[in-house]
Amino acid sequence: MVHKVAGLFAGIGGLELGLSRAGHHTQLLCEIDPSASAVLKHHPDFHTAQLTQNVCQLKGEDLRSVSLIAAGFPCQDLSQAGRTQGLDGKNSGLIGEVFRLLREEDVPEVLLENVPFMMQLSRGAALEKILSEFERMGYSWAYRVIDALAFGLPQRRERIFIIASKIRDPRTILLSG
Repeated sequence: MVHKVAGLFAGIGGLELGLSRAGHHTQLLCEIDPSASAVLKHHPDFHTAQLTQNVCQLKGEDLRSVSLIAAGFPCQDLSQAGRTQGLDGKNSGLIGEVFRLLREEDVPEVLLENVPFMMQLSRGAALEKILSEFERMGYSWAYRVIDALAFGLPQRRERIFIIASKIRDPRTILLSG
């Protein structure tokens, strides 16, 4: 399945670049940081993507042609090195914008990426809240912690990846290969 991707909290497009290299097409990129947006604007893999800045100003109708939302949402409030306020924090709480958009437009699949400390913070309250919201919206989900070291990067950098889907078993995506 080839996806049309909306990259929210895109940064410089690392998650979206990986999806592009896997054959998916990025339709929309949303990044509020001007320096990161400048990188996205000039990246050859994203030359046809619509670039917007503020996820809070997006509307569901902006996602009508999208089949996958990819969101590496802010980790500052979920990180061991950060403020540890969880999803109640000003930055990590922006995950609520993803769910708002999903309520406005029925996107079939979602890929979230963040720090794995969210599984320990407040005994996993953030992860539980995210997964419960997906279930309430009719998504099946699976998650996996992946270390970038296993993919040739010269550092340990673990991240949790959560796949939510309304159209197939997400375990077949995350737990294969």
